[in-house]
Amino acid sequence: MTAPDGPVLAIDTASAEATLGVITREEVTERRWTVETNYSRELLAGIDAVLRDAGVMRDDLAAVAVDAGPGGYGGLRSGVATAQGLAFALDLPLAGVSRLELAALPHLDEARPVVAVHAVGGNRVAWAAYLATAAAPEIMVEPRLEAIEDCVERAPAGALWCGEVTADLASARDAAREGDADVAPADNVRRAADLVRLARLHEAFGDAGLVDVVYLRPPPITRSTRR
Repeated sequence: MTAPDGPVLAIDTASAEATLGVITREEVTERRWTVETNYSRELLAGIDAVLRDAGVMRDDLAAVAVDAGPGGYGGLRSGVATAQGLAFALDLPLAGVSRLELAALPHLDEARPVVAVHAVGGNRVAWAAYLATAAAPEIMVEPRLEAIEDCVERAPAGALWCGEVTADLASARDAAREGDADVAPADNVRRAADLVRLARLHEAFGDAGLVDVVYLRPPPITRSTRR
């Protein structure tokens, strides 16, 4: 279903830089900050602050949209769980969107594909490739977790790269492609608005219970110390 008319709360906790927003048809109110402790301590206070900035009460919200990943395990779990809790408590539709597609969205045009990258550490990256269409972006390469060399080999030629393009990835790509592609600017000042825009394009608002975190690798599990 499409998002109902009225304010939509956007929650993006896929990285250490939190983005929250309240989006209406006329205005975007956004807050961004670097999480200093953890999301479980800072997220609810941030939501209250952005609602206050927008002059919107929780009961005024019409829907919630959340970045479902891939990304940091703890941040994503906090963001999605909080979004679900608000949606259930306020009887609101919830939309979950892909972090990689969200990163690609502001850079898509008809001229070339866009490769969106999330750095996961070591020699691996999560990535996907997209094309602009008149509606929601078309997926050229499904989200996957691969070694940097495999990403460079399989990415579309002539693409614009965006997201977390690390020095190792840029070096491998430039060596293999010899200047075949460009890197988009890292800053995206409308991330919350783009999150809601993407949810609308996919008509993704619906049952909060159906939204879950997207993992491209199993979350780390600490061995129990119990005996």
